[in-house]
Amino acid sequence: MITKAAIACVLVVGAAAAVQTYRLRGVELELVNQRVDWERESGVAVRAALDEGNRRTAAVQKEVEDARKKTHALEAARAGAADAGRRLRDELAAARARTCPKPGNTPAPSGGPTAEATERVLADVQRRLDEAEERVAAYASAAALAGQTCERSYDALTP
Repeated sequence: MITKAAIACVLVVGAAAAVQTYRLRGVELELVNQRVDWERESGVAVRAALDEGNRRTAAVQKEVEDARKKTHALEAARAGAADAGRRLRDELAAARARTCPKPGNTPAPSGGPTAEATERVLADVQRRLDEAEERVAAYASAAALAGQTCERSYDALTP
């Protein structure tokens, strides 16, 4: 009787071991499949992140190039305005020279040399004001362009 019980016990233990081996193999396959899925999802996420990084880089580079072009255009416009201002100052000085009496000619109603000195001071003040205006305009244009570029870059980077 012991032998039949021992055989039955061995058969039960063997069957239990077979069932556990089968279950373990199923869990192993499930884990392998899960790892494959995670790696696939990770690859997709990495590719998406790289694509987004490339998109953002391209957007910022485009904004930088646009800003560079606008800066060159502003510089050209500023230089043109400065030249026009110089021409106007020269024309103003020529017109004043024609209307103001020269030394040795008919004296100015208020005494001549004083009027000429006053005209020179006024011309110098006007020149300085024009130069300051050019500097302020250049700074304001550059600041406005930098702000617009920053805003467009931000808009390009945010989804």
